Amino acid sequence: MAEALQGSARIAVVAMGALDGDSRALRVAAAGRAAGYRVTLIGREPATTVPEGVDVRLVAVPSVLGGHRERRPRPGLRWPLAYRSAETYRRRIALSQARRSLLATRAAELDIVHRPLPLLALARCGHALASARHAVRDGWTRLRAAQHRAAVHRRRHPHTRLDNLAAELARLLLGRRAWRRLDPGLLDEEIAYGPVLDAVRPHLVHALGHRALALAIRAALRAEGAGHRVEVVWDAPPRIPAATRRAAVADDALLRSFAREADGVVTVGDRLAGELRARHGLSALPAVVRNTPEPTAAPVPRESGVRARCHLAADVPLLVHVGPVTPDRGAATVIEALPKLYDLHAAFVVPDPQDADLAALRERAAQLGVHARLHVLSYVPVPQVPDFLSSADIGVLPVHQLPHHQTVLATRYYEYAHARLPVVVSDVRAMAAATLELGNGEVFRARDTADFVRAVGAVLTNPRRYRKAYDRADVLRQWSWPTESAALIDLYGRLLGPRH
Repeated sequence: MAEALQGSARIAVVAMGALDGDSRALRVAAAGRAAGYRVTLIGREPATTVPEGVDVRLVAVPSVLGGHRERRPRPGLRWPLAYRSAETYRRRIALSQARRSLLATRAAELDIVHRPLPLLALARCGHALASARHAVRDGWTRLRAAQHRAAVHRRRHPHTRLDNLAAELARLLLGRRAWRRLDPGLLDEEIAYGPVLDAVRPHLVHALGHRALALAIRAALRAEGAGHRVEVVWDAPPRIPAATRRAAVADDALLRSFAREADGVVTVGDRLAGELRARHGLSALPAVVRNTPEPTAAPVPRESGVRARCHLAADVPLLVHVGPVTPDRGAATVIEALPKLYDLHAAFVVPDPQDADLAALRERAAQLGVHARLHVLSYVPVPQVPDFLSSADIGVLPVHQLPHHQTVLATRYYEYAHARLPVVVSDVRAMAAATLELGNGEVFRARDTADFVRAVGAVLTNPRRYRKAYDRADVLRQWSWPTESAALIDLYGRLLGPRH
């Protein structure tokens, strides 16, 4: 195969996060390799399940520029006593702790070491004065430390009116270049990814997301300046609303700078493709390549499936939720419903079992007395996901009614389908329409625990009825990666042309 690929084009797939669990990046890389291209996958650690034959370049992004705001917050009028840097803050806290330990040691020494009474009295007076002095200094340190933490929190979450005004001024004065001022973390990514892209010298860069698109366009410009033509494909996911006005302005400026520079655009849904063309003035409608699983996925031994990992018998009802448990994904609805669903168990398959949002769910489950029926499992390799889930009874997607959930079917929906699981989904537009049309599950009102209980109960009453929906001709073949990736490979061929 290496000899057959000797004259083939080089494709770089750029992912901005960890490669493990990034199903889109792994599937794109595998499709390019299967089509005969030489593929390099660029992303962050870990990367333990890379497609065979794909070269991997791991990058580490130091938070030098992006973290400067948090390391050296500006105290301002609200926190005038805050420490001016994270280093000073840590040093002062450590000094206070060290003095406290030394004073405790001295107090113990005075209690156990024999001294003449006058000397002991003098020593205790000295210790009392030192303790009083430490109490004053420790109180001062605590006050300044509290103000420092408040200032750092504000810099980390800039959502005050003054922050919003600063973001708008940057937008008006700097225009498309405002992202450099408002999100310097993008420059950290340029420092980390730029040299790797330059060294790979790809003929085509597949950029996953708008941050990767900016890196790819700049790399293409540098390469073209050296006489090497690089095509750029922007893989545009649904746009998640920014947490702050500052982040929203930075994202908008970045997209206005680079969205129209892409040579080709792909996305994950028809409706989203139309929105992208209208919003960014694209010359052509983006190709639609849904993030669907491989039909011939790696089999998982029965003792390693989700039910076995939860140590449950075959007759115990089990629902599964795959993915992060951020508040907008509705995992809290599942927890609140468990007391009303009696013997039902819930498995959450997550990227990070130590996540803070997951800890909050565990605590709520303990308060409701259902913690024994809550199971938390780590991600499995992407090709194994459908087979891993197939021993469950229901796949749930209880996401909230937010714009980025409305337009496309989630990747997990397709994975549940290939696992032949009945689904229970909230009434967001795309998933509700697909479920009602196919008949593979029930729809409930988002955030409505009682309606979620009704939907789960309906599925558990007659699961075979919902599983039969997948027997319809071609439904799983249409929702498969070989079918979807054909449009992507066709786009690669048109962009690279007869050169390769």
